[in-house]
Amino acid sequence: MRLNQIRPDDDQLRLILEVGFMLRDAGRLDEAEDVFSGMAEFLPGADLPLVALGTVKLRRGQFVDAEALCEKALARCPDSLYARVHQAEALLFQQRRDAAESELRDIIARDPNSPHSRTALALLDAADLICPAGSG
Repeated sequence: MRLNQIRPDDDQLRLILEVGFMLRDAGRLDEAEDVFSGMAEFLPGADLPLVALGTVKLRRGQFVDAEALCEKALARCPDSLYARVHQAEALLFQQRRDAAESELRDIIARDPNSPHSRTALALLDAADLICPAGSG
């Protein structure tokens, strides 16, 4: 069997992504980036690996790159609240507070009970620490 003939099932794909998140959370950002980059190529219609790669960029302080990855994810999945919340996070860290807060409020309004809304609320609560009023 050739490598290009291997087709992992959904459980295997989830496991690979979970390993990527564990690597990211353990601070092994190079390895996490490799996992998410590979998965983004393997799943060209999915937003999750691109946003996950964006979260690695956020951890590295590469906020413009994180925003660009979230934009690419939104091109794949325009309704992705996951991509939108992390794009807003990247905006906030770029000192673009007005744009970030507007997006975060819209995420909350769309689905107040989603986990992404909880993340959006946490980012709004932390906005003064990340981007003090008047600086963005």
